[in-house]
Amino acid sequence: MTEKEAKYVKIGAGVAVAFVLYKVLAPNTDNGGGDYDPTGNGSGSASNPLYPFNATKTANALKDAMKELGTDEDAIISELTSVTQAQFAQVVKAFGKKSYNPTTGNQYFAFWQTPIEYPLNFWLKNELSAARYNILKLKYPSYL
Repeated sequence: MTEKEAKYVKIGAGVAVAFVLYKVLAPNTDNGGGDYDPTGNGSGSASNPLYPFNATKTANALKDAMKELGTDEDAIISELTSVTQAQFAQVVKAFGKKSYNPTTGNQYFAFWQTPIEYPLNFWLKNELSAARYNILKLKYPSYL
């Protein structure tokens, strides 16, 4: 090996060592694209990061679980299992206020009653058992 070739080998080895050190020591900033959210609704859901979190869809699912007679408490808990506190704030906002009859515990009103709109926390408190409501209250203390 000539002196010139030996010099090139040393330079190549130095570049290779520098590259390896960079890869090992540099912080990883790649999130894999899993939390990309084209809707602007927040990060992907914890249960499936490939799909963006949709607060409106979650709010509608909660309303469907509580509307009419009988509440599907399991559906409510299932819907909120992977929802973070920040995402729950979006759900509360998306739910807004909806007509609710606290006397009958549903959306039906007698002809003499005036529909009154209530926020999600009121609906959940009236529709869930005390035990399940307390579980959600522990998970979302700022909103329930």
